[in-house]
Amino acid sequence: MDDFYPLALYLGAGTAVVTLALYGLHRRLQRQKRRHIQANIRQLALLRALIAGLQRHRGLSNGVLCGDSGMSQELATTRQLLDRHIEDARQLAGSHRDAWNSLIDHWSRLREGRIGDAANNLAQHHLIIRNSIFLMEDVASEVDLTTGRASLGYLPCIWREVVQAAEWAGQARALGTGIAAAGHSSAEQRVRLRFLYQKIQQLAGSAFATLQPHGELFRLAQRQRVIEDFLHCIEQELLGQEQPAIAAKSYFQRATQAIDELLALVDTALQQLQPQR
Repeated sequence: MDDFYPLALYLGAGTAVVTLALYGLHRRLQRQKRRHIQANIRQLALLRALIAGLQRHRGLSNGVLCGDSGMSQELATTRQLLDRHIEDARQLAGSHRDAWNSLIDHWSRLREGRIGDAANNLAQHHLIIRNSIFLMEDVASEVDLTTGRASLGYLPCIWREVVQAAEWAGQARALGTGIAAAGHSSAEQRVRLRFLYQKIQQLAGSAFATLQPHGELFRLAQRQRVIEDFLHCIEQELLGQEQPAIAAKSYFQRATQAIDELLALVDTALQQLQPQR
């Protein structure tokens, strides 16, 4: 009987050691998860900036290639900004390294500006932006960024509908800027622009409906008005006539306002993902 007490003490001490070890492991895993989430949020923020820059570069370069040399300086400035984003991307590590390397390599070829054909220039920009959006979706879905917060249930809408709406608007900016710079449009261009118009209308409408419960947070009323104004501009200035009178710079700015409003929704979501104080 006397031997029972030392054994009980030993077993009790052993249980405490195991409990402490498990607790330590749990804490370590939680820290690793937090670091992983923060690393992915940083990648998402960089991708948001990169996509916006590539979209702007696409629109400006198409304007220049279609005859508006007045956009050349702004194009050069945008290229320099993209170079800085790409340099930040080179410093990244993690499971998406191959996808990042592919984007970096594609930009190194695209930035040289040797594409003299407007159609090919657009196609190459469409491709690199599409791959950037795919990477954004992969990074966003790799780990639960909400950390259990039900209030962030709208996040899938941000990475899909909102970003895609911004991209369709970006394509409409690039195509429309080229049309305005050239001073005329083909039937094929107008069909494509009508398609882009419908995609913006559809996806932005879907996103605004999903985000409506958070309308004040996302300032939806203001953003909806800007999108509607841009759609009206496409309808009146470009789709309604073969020889548009609107200046390329003016159209580019109208489109940019709409794209900025959509990407501001992404910015708000990224702010909400920051650690709670």
